[in-house]
Amino acid sequence: MAALNSHAQQDKHFSMFSESPVFLNPATAGFSDQQLQLFTNFRSQWLTVTDDPYRTISASVDWRMLDPEATKAASFMGAGVNFYNDKSGISQYTTNIITFPINYALQVGVADHLSFGLQPAFYQRTINGDHLTWDSQWTGVEFDQGLSNNELLLNQNLNISRFDIGAGVYWRNDNSYIGLSVPNLLTDEHYDGVQNAIAAERLHYFLIAGKVFDLSPRVKFKPAVLGKFVVGAPIIADLSANFMFDDTLRLGLAYRWDDSVSGLIGLQLGPKLMIGYAYDATTTRLRNFNSGTHEIMLRFELRSREKQLKSPRFF
Repeated sequence: MAALNSHAQQDKHFSMFSESPVFLNPATAGFSDQQLQLFTNFRSQWLTVTDDPYRTISASVDWRMLDPEATKAASFMGAGVNFYNDKSGISQYTTNIITFPINYALQVGVADHLSFGLQPAFYQRTINGDHLTWDSQWTGVEFDQGLSNNELLLNQNLNISRFDIGAGVYWRNDNSYIGLSVPNLLTDEHYDGVQNAIAAERLHYFLIAGKVFDLSPRVKFKPAVLGKFVVGAPIIADLSANFMFDDTLRLGLAYRWDDSVSGLIGLQLGPKLMIGYAYDATTTRLRNFNSGTHEIMLRFELRSREKQLKSPRFF
């Protein structure tokens, strides 16, 4: 088992990334149109590549404070709790993350806010080596797990926990936003199930941006971008384009650079609930083996008594 610097991205990835930016940037907590927002997402991928497909579950709640009129008309604070669980492959390589974003949004214009956020985070990674097979266990006919695997680390199951802290900055007005965040200010080592090695974390940088255009009284258009940057690794870019019709139906496309293309659909079910679905089609050579990725999201907003939303938010 070797030690190395990790270039691999261990970051969360969702095709509908613009629907809940609090997973990416702690400075976005509390920017819902109402004072409390609940969000959950389920993602399943590599269904035909492995008998143990990769699946990801996330959930979050964030709310606004120091805003008694529920208008975001002045400076305010935001806070929240995020939970993320990812399980992948035959080793059941599992990542659990719980974070506590908190921020202060400073009013810098009539409809502009500049927010600064911090995010304490707790990580747990586990791996089950009971079902793994190794070259040294190949008999010429089959793998015999009774033979020694010559792997000192994975002769026992791994369970590693650590603390980290993230930070972010976010600017937003009524129809535009841009933010930059670093989810892991502390560096640490962990087992990399892809490289089969001890890997050192490097700082990851997330850039989010988007803008809403009113094409007509009934149609809105929102392009958005998510960039992920790690020193020494290729840039990962997600681009999306969404249309909203009559404040109810959302249709869009997304493209993850050199990886996949996605179809997006969302439906506003009344003033409080939105449901969304995304289907990803792989664009690399793995498309011959992968039937696609499915993603489902739900978002619920708790509305204040004083204010009824004129139209659903589009970011």
